[in-house]
Amino acid sequence: MNNGNFSLDGVLAALDTLDLPFIVHARRDVGPLHFCSMFAQEPHGLYFKEGDGDPDFAHDDIVVLTSHATAGDIACQIEVSHPQRAFYLLMRHFFAAPAAAATAIHATAVIDPGARIGAGTVIGPYCVIGNCTVGSGCHLDSHVVIKDGCVIGDRVTMESHSTVGATGVAWVWDPQSGERIVQPQIGGARIGNDCFIGTDVTVVRGSVNEVTSLGDGCVVAHGTKIGHGCVIGAHVHFANNVSIAGNCRLGDRAFLSSASVLRPRIALARGVVVGAGAVVTRNVDLEGVVVSGVPARVMDTKPSHSGVPKLPS
Repeated sequence: MNNGNFSLDGVLAALDTLDLPFIVHARRDVGPLHFCSMFAQEPHGLYFKEGDGDPDFAHDDIVVLTSHATAGDIACQIEVSHPQRAFYLLMRHFFAAPAAAATAIHATAVIDPGARIGAGTVIGPYCVIGNCTVGSGCHLDSHVVIKDGCVIGDRVTMESHSTVGATGVAWVWDPQSGERIVQPQIGGARIGNDCFIGTDVTVVRGSVNEVTSLGDGCVVAHGTKIGHGCVIGAHVHFANNVSIAGNCRLGDRAFLSSASVLRPRIALARGVVVGAGAVVTRNVDLEGVVVSGVPARVMDTKPSHSGVPKLPS
């Protein structure tokens, strides 16, 4: 991933372009800058600092976005109202991939003749696209599979080896013959606009007449599995390796931490946070609470939680 250099003047100009008010403190020249994490500090880095504490910087030839300028020998502090937001917007400003000017389909991709592909969508190597709808401005990395009857919204990113519309597993034993009777899976799946789906994600289609659906702006990290008939609200976050069984209902802006599990038909209210490794066996009707443990229970009712982006008011 490109993390090329840029100047302090370029940062200030970008903040102006992004309409982010700022105040510059203790400016001195530091030469070319590059984005850096607090967890991998380097000289000539651009960092952000939340809160009014005094972090332990390993270098002084750096630039820091902060909400509270402090005394110290840092080359430059740029005071902004929301440093993390400003940092992310600057990264997007400098390094976001440009939108495709025209639809591009790799020669190795297999596209059903009935597929409807929107303008500016890029389909990578070895993708398999069924008789489905893919919106405009989407980016499908290699080996993505979209099954028949699915609908993908606009500006959706899907990374490698992920599938929308996979076949669920439902069956009963025949009491007379002892044969396993497998139910055909004939429902659909729909992904909203502006969603991100990481690698090795599976979204199972509805089993009968249900449509498994993700609302606009959902983020689904790597290895997550979403069962048949689930209805996911807008801006829901799935961390790595989350598994939710069939027919769950998740409210807008729910946040599911790594390796959490939901049993079938669980409902989560808006803004519920599920802790890492939790197993949710009962509905959570209170908005914005944290549930954790096995089985999960309510642990916290504070309005904000560590590691979880704060909900807009």
